[in-house]
Amino acid sequence: MDTLHTTLRSLGWRLRLGDLLLWMSRTLWLALLVSLLISLAGRFVPIEHLWRWAGLSLLLWTMGVASFALLRPMPPQRVAQRVDHQLELRERLATALELDERQAHDQLSERQQEDARLIATSLKPAQLPLTYERLPLLAAAALLILICGLWLLPNPMDTVLAERQEVREALATADEQLTELANEISADSELSDEDREQLLREIQALQAQLRANQGERQEALADLSAAEAQLRQRLDPNSDARRAALEQMARNLAALDGQPPAQRPSLEEAANQLGELAQQLEQMSPDERQALAEQLAQQADQLANSDPQTAQNLQNAANALQQGNPQAAAQQLQQAADGVREAQGQLNNQQTTQQSLAELQNAREQVAQAGQQQTGQGQQSQQSQQGQQGQQGQQGEGQQGQQGEGQQGQQGEGQQGQQGEGQQGQPGQGQSQGEQAGEGGGSNVPNLGEGQSNANPGSNPNGNANQQGSGTGSSDMVYQPFNPSNQAGTAEQVQGQQGQGGTTQDQQGQQNMPGVANGSLVPYTNMLPEYAQSAREALDRGYIPNHRKDLVHDYFSRLTP
Repeated sequence: MDTLHTTLRSLGWRLRLGDLLLWMSRTLWLALLVSLLISLAGRFVPIEHLWRWAGLSLLLWTMGVASFALLRPMPPQRVAQRVDHQLELRERLATALELDERQAHDQLSERQQEDARLIATSLKPAQLPLTYERLPLLAAAALLILICGLWLLPNPMDTVLAERQEVREALATADEQLTELANEISADSELSDEDREQLLREIQALQAQLRANQGERQEALADLSAAEAQLRQRLDPNSDARRAALEQMARNLAALDGQPPAQRPSLEEAANQLGELAQQLEQMSPDERQALAEQLAQQADQLANSDPQTAQNLQNAANALQQGNPQAAAQQLQQAADGVREAQGQLNNQQTTQQSLAELQNAREQVAQAGQQQTGQGQQSQQSQQGQQGQQGQQGEGQQGQQGEGQQGQQGEGQQGQQGEGQQGQPGQGQSQGEQAGEGGGSNVPNLGEGQSNANPGSNPNGNANQQGSGTGSSDMVYQPFNPSNQAGTAEQVQGQQGQGGTTQDQQGQQNMPGVANGSLVPYTNMLPEYAQSAREALDRGYIPNHRKDLVHDYFSRLTP
């Protein structure tokens, strides 16, 4: 019976293969249906690695069917029964196995088993047919066509997934920047231990939130905004004015010693100078004490709003000197020196907080801009097209206005109508002819735009303008904000409208608001040094993010005449 068992073993593998093909043809449509549903869901919900999830159903189906077909138990008796049924052997193989198990050795049993062995030696596995069901395969083919069509069509969720990926990259960059910031804060010896620990806790908590983010922009922006709000609560709005006033006091104290004033004086040096003054009071003459008292009183007035405690100490020292009490004055000066040192530590904490806030704002801008490049380009293209259409319409209107004004004899005014987009009716807004809508408004400062001005250098800034280029502006005059110095301003006259008889109608207005009488338009070269100095101080103190410092440098270098 060994021959029969060997034959049944090979026939059993053929049966398993046939079962595998049959079950696959019956159930393939189920796996493709699941894959189709996943593909459809991926067009409405952003799913990372959608093709993997769609293929996962096919992989699991293949593994399940193959495992069931190839690993399920199939004893020889079951194989013999199936072979007898498929080859119509009238149960010869199954009967021979049963007789062998019973150890039947009578003449009839021996002859039956011999017949089964002869038939088994003639059997080949290929004689067993491989069958499949046609209808389920047709359904599977239809589902496969639908799946291929879905994958060939563009998926709107691809943009969302690409945006999330860019957000994750921006978050990774922000995490690196926060790590560098935490290292700088840890190494800053000027910070107090309490402030250092609090800043580090807030940064670490924010990093944990950003690392747990899976690319959700709004969630990341909310976390960054919340961290910014916490830092803003720690900022003192008076810190900049306090630092400026104390630095000015340091310059004044240096001038007392005959030293040249430094651009960025040290508050530690100012505290030391106050301490030295306290020690020198005994050696001063009465006249020197009186002069010092006046200077201390002036300095107290300057510090009254920004640093009241130091101002009070300086005022008490001035009063003590005027009363001839140098010991009390020295004590007040020493207290002022201690207050300056304490203020230096507080201002250093404020500066570090401002730097941390600038880094968070930089990170928030990067996250907000991540994934928006294509959208921004599309909007710019649309705005540019709208701007060109607007220019064409305005050019036509401007030419018609000029022709009408020319017939009225107003060409002597330098064409007060419009050439291109120029609007003369508003002071200092002689806009240029060119790509105004596409390029955006320019500046009143020369060398910033791409255009050239044909205006007379000595002309009134409120006069006519005939320019070509992409910028705006008609002169070297810029707007100066209101200066509460109560200085008399320069009266300006605006020409009225001409009537039908050629006369000009003027209407005197009244305005009590501040800034009416001051010179609001001044040469930009008068204001440039002050603004440039403020920009340099902001760069030195770290108020401006690193990625924007080059823009500030380039801006003021282009302003320099």
